[in-house]
Amino acid sequence: MPETSIIVLPPARWREAKQLRLEALLAEPSAFASSYDDELAFSDEVWIARLTSAYERAGNVTFFAEIDGVLVGMAGAGWSSKAKLRHVVEVYGVYVASEMRGKGIATRLMRRLIDELRSLGQIEKARLTVNSESRAAVRLYEKLGFAISGTAKRELRVDGRYYDLHAMDLRFEPE
Repeated sequence: MPETSIIVLPPARWREAKQLRLEALLAEPSAFASSYDDELAFSDEVWIARLTSAYERAGNVTFFAEIDGVLVGMAGAGWSSKAKLRHVVEVYGVYVASEMRGKGIATRLMRRLIDELRSLGQIEKARLTVNSESRAAVRLYEKLGFAISGTAKRELRVDGRYYDLHAMDLRFEPE
C-alpha cells in the first residue's frame, strides 16, 4: 500500500475537504449529527472559512489522511475560547473512506490529533460522541484511551430510525 500522510490541509484545497466531508455524510449518515443536505447547502465561503480556521489553529484543528494526493480520511477537534471551557476539546468529523478501512488510518489520524491536543498544553480532556452501534469506532476510541461516560438514548434520528449515542472522554494526564 502506498504511504499514508497525515496532514493539515491548506485552505486552497477546500474543495477536496468539502468532497470528503460530503462523502462521509452520505456514506455514514448515522455517524454524524450533521446531514448531507445540511452541509451541501453551505456556501463556498463557509467551506473556505472552516478550513482556514483549522489551518490556523483558530479554535480547532483538522488532520487529513492522504494517499498519492487523494484525501482518504479526516479527524478534527475544536475548543472554546471561554475561560471555563478552554481545557476541554470536542473531537468530531472522524471518517475514513470505506475502501481504506482496516489499514490503521483512523488510528494514525486520531493519534496525531491527540498528540496535537496534548501539545497545546491547556487541554485536560477530549470528548466525543459516537453511535453506540458503531462497534469498530467505539473499539478504536477505547484503544486510544477514551472511556464511555454516558449514553444518550434515541439521540440521533436518521430516516425515521433512532440511535443511541455514547459520550466518551479521554483525560490527559499532566506532564
